[in-house]
Amino acid sequence: MEEKAMPKRDFSMPVAELAQMLARRAEAVCRHYLPAGRREGRYWLVGDVHNTPGRSLFVRLTGGGTGKGAAGR
Repeated sequence: MEEKAMPKRDFSMPVAELAQMLARRAEAVCRHYLPAGRREGRYWLVGDVHNTPGRSLFVRLTGGGTGKGAAGR
């Protein structure tokens, strides 16, 4: 059986643009990939990256895109 070649896709979005897009949809991204978590104030809390229940991992949903520790400087 002959394999069909996958069509090439252009994923050349600038990193800063991708970061801004994800930031605007932070809660939706968390609800999709970390559904065991919950929103508390401006954070999404979950146990870990494997989506176990808990409070060890948090994702800031709003504000604070600059300063010490900010990505994409």
